[in-house]
Amino acid sequence: MKPKSYYEGLLPQPSLELAPIPKRIHQIYIGRSAHELAPEMQANIQHLRELNPEWEYRLWDEEAIETFVKEVYGEGVYHYYKMISPNYRAAQSDFVRYLLIYHFGGVYLDVKSTFYKPLDEVLTERDQFILYHWDNEGEGCYKGFGFFKDLPLTKFPYGEYHQGFVIGRAKHPILHAVIAEAMCRLDRYNPFTTGVGLLGVLRTTGPIMYSLTIEEAKRKLPEEQYRHIRSIEVLSGRISIYDDAGAFAHRKKLSNYHNQLAAVSLNGSERYTHYLHYFFYARWAIRVLMDKVNQRLHKG
Repeated sequence: MKPKSYYEGLLPQPSLELAPIPKRIHQIYIGRSAHELAPEMQANIQHLRELNPEWEYRLWDEEAIETFVKEVYGEGVYHYYKMISPNYRAAQSDFVRYLLIYHFGGVYLDVKSTFYKPLDEVLTERDQFILYHWDNEGEGCYKGFGFFKDLPLTKFPYGEYHQGFVIGRAKHPILHAVIAEAMCRLDRYNPFTTGVGLLGVLRTTGPIMYSLTIEEAKRKLPEEQYRHIRSIEVLSGRISIYDDAGAFAHRKKLSNYHNQLAAVSLNGSERYTHYLHYFFYARWAIRVLMDKVNQRLHKG
């Protein structure tokens, strides 16, 4: 088992020097050509560019990402990027967004997400990194989102730190810790204990890993190194341009990111995932048997 210092050593060193967030907007579209983006997503990209004329915009496709990771981070980090199963484009996207903002700085947001005010109006010169949660109170479509047993309410009263928007300066210590932890979890991934499908992604590269790592990292940082807000709506952000039709309406427009029984990490554990079929069948059979036993006991 490699020590945490091994993963940290694969990355450029973080910096505590205060600097404004660069005027760069990053979005990612992995698995398909950018020309296949839904018309409303293309319109949203145009909206973001027109709203922020002084900001550099880039939509990163798979080829550009491969080149970026290899040339900027080298073979060590590229090895971990390729360790993420292509069955899980969401996990690949998670990892890449951290790498992009750690290197360039700026604003990453999902292709289904948007802002309604110019970034120059909602970000300040003092901002170093933005932490936020789901707008999961009240009666909105995201009510109850972001709460997991992995994230105790005593530490996460608002649930996970959401990462559909990753906003910060380059070389921020929080992202240094997040990337190192993601690589560590890819190495240690076990489909039987970590999980597969959505839960496997959440724990390996996604919001559960992100939240736990941030909560530990920010305890070591002065408060000037981050701004913690309740939700992205505070910055006039919107998580999904499709959410008028429900929280999951965007899934019809994007790839199927969560293959239920495939391993998230190709670290060698994937050869055992075919046993998961037997595991789920056995669990189902036991549940059926116990239901029948309970029915008989109640009849007796």
